[in-house]
Amino acid sequence: MGELSTKDILFNILKCFVTFYATYFVISSICFASFRLSVYDGRIPFDFKTWVNLTECCTGYSHEQTVNVISMLVTFPLSGIFYGLIVRSRAWDYAVTVTLLHIVITCLVLLDFPLDWSWWVCLASALILKILAGEMVCFLFSIKKKVKVKPEIEFMNGSYLYRKK
Repeated sequence: MGELSTKDILFNILKCFVTFYATYFVISSICFASFRLSVYDGRIPFDFKTWVNLTECCTGYSHEQTVNVISMLVTFPLSGIFYGLIVRSRAWDYAVTVTLLHIVITCLVLLDFPLDWSWWVCLASALILKILAGEMVCFLFSIKKKVKVKPEIEFMNGSYLYRKK
């Protein structure tokens, strides 16, 4: 594969960025409806202030906290799969770039810096899942590109999968 121009790279980052937030808002909306929360907070992708405390291990979490965690942990791997479909190579690079942009935007939206270690642990875990999912899709595309399956068609017996010896 040839080298990408700066314009192509920036366009890919834009596509991944839009895909990430579209996925995040769809997943958070589904979680919001599933938990029947009364008011949808459009800042769910950026909300680290109502985050779970991992030292409490699944006890006493509010529905808002649960929606935040589920939204993040489902969105990141799913968007990684989409990155693999969009860029087809180096999905890890786009995953890290979009996640860094997400951290900056999160700080700008809430006008604060996340200091809660559990948010950082969940973010790092979700980023690893995003990278693995995206690179898996890229790997499958590279295999598909290298291996061309051309079945021999025999019209008499309809065998499409096996060759005659």
